[in-house]
Amino acid sequence: MDVSKPIAAALFIYECFRLLLLAAFLAIASSMGNGIFWGIGAFFPHIVYISSNALFPLMALFIWLKPQEHQNYLTLYMAGKVIAVVLFFVWAISLPDTGNVAGNVTLWASSILINMADVLSVWGAWSLKKKYRKTESGGL
Repeated sequence: MDVSKPIAAALFIYECFRLLLLAAFLAIASSMGNGIFWGIGAFFPHIVYISSNALFPLMALFIWLKPQEHQNYLTLYMAGKVIAVVLFFVWAISLPDTGNVAGNVTLWASSILINMADVLSVWGAWSLKKKYRKTESGGL
């Protein structure tokens, strides 16, 4: 049984779910504060962030549908995920205190869960890359 198809499908489903969660979190965060990056008038930076993250589901979809043709996307996918995890810590340091404890805890907990899942998705992409490299070299 080829285990690469279910892993690639899981990456795609996770990325779609992640994009929806990011949109929801950024909508909540934009309504929580009054600063330049937070508040009702600061929606444009969040849209830019979400649109760049829309590339992850597309890469996962291409890898799932035609893995041999798009296996080079795995390296780009993993690099993007590592950058996203590192930038989470930068974001966490610069997160302003809005005074809304429940909102801050919700954003923090959800963000940590998403980053843990991002680490797992890097592991899944790495295992796919290893499998495709074996297949090309004549292994299983």
